Amino acid sequence: NGKIGIIPDFIPQDEMRYLRQDAGNLYHQNEFSTDALASYGSSGKFDPAKDRAVLKLQQWKDQDIGDWRLRQRFGSRIKILREDLSYNLNRPGMLVGDSVSKYGEGSTEISYTRFGPGAFLKRHVDEHHEELKGPAGWSKPTRRSLSWLIYLNEDWDADKHGGCLRCFERRAPTIGMPGSRGTGDLQIGWLKATPSENFERPVFMDAQHSGAGANSGMCAMYVDDKSSEGGRKYISKNFHAQPTLYIGGSEFLVQSTLLNSKDLAQRFRLIETPKSAVTDFLQAKESEAEDERTHDVEPRGGTLVVSFV
Repeated sequence: NGKIGIIPDFIPQDEMRYLRQDAGNLYHQNEFSTDALASYGSSGKFDPAKDRAVLKLQQWKDQDIGDWRLRQRFGSRIKILREDLSYNLNRPGMLVGDSVSKYGEGSTEISYTRFGPGAFLKRHVDEHHEELKGPAGWSKPTRRSLSWLIYLNEDWDADKHGGCLRCFERRAPTIGMPGSRGTGDLQIGWLKATPSENFERPVFMDAQHSGAGANSGMCAMYVDDKSSEGGRKYISKNFHAQPTLYIGGSEFLVQSTLLNSKDLAQRFRLIETPKSAVTDFLQAKESEAEDERTHDVEPRGGTLVVSFV
């Protein structure tokens, strides 16, 4: 429905504190590494003490550092969550092949993450359509299907300390399941609601559009429509996808050159705001668009946040 899932107290406070202690110990033992992906407001200066620091997957699985048995038990808890979501979201691929063997206990890309004072990540989505990844597209046997995080903060006051996760949810109700389809067609946009259709429709990209001929490399956008052949209604011309789809100005190009009608063009919005140096500067506070609603999640210890793509 274009929103996130939040479960307070997903893990008991005792377990949360043990995990926090393990993470703190490993940080002070220099097992974390910085990735220089965080931003620092107006200063923009990299500071390893303030940057996002991560205990990466390989260290997380290392039996010789920290409380490995604690992390293994936590992985078992996440494995159960994974199985429940696979069933309820009808994503059986989350429980087969590399999806259940590659990452170890819990079968998920998992890490400890620490943000220093003032550090934050800019607005982003966690997964893109394979056709929008350039040469790296379709090169891996799995993709990210769900993003989740569990906060390990203790005695946190968001009014005093900040640190909320800002999510950009849709204002209007949606019809159909957003995110992706089993064929690998990820959602790339929305059709906004209208006076005659008071809900939004997720827009997916078909990277193997049969209407363009086998192995043509052509893509097309569609929405779910039970009255159309195959349950899909194609709303764009055939096109070759490029990673530049999310660069500033690209939404206008999609609206003006790819969509099948003026009405569709007026309704279409990309799922991720196009990026440029100018938009980064103007949207430093990352305010919501007219068809969005911001939801700030307080980073209280034990809280689970889940989004899917």
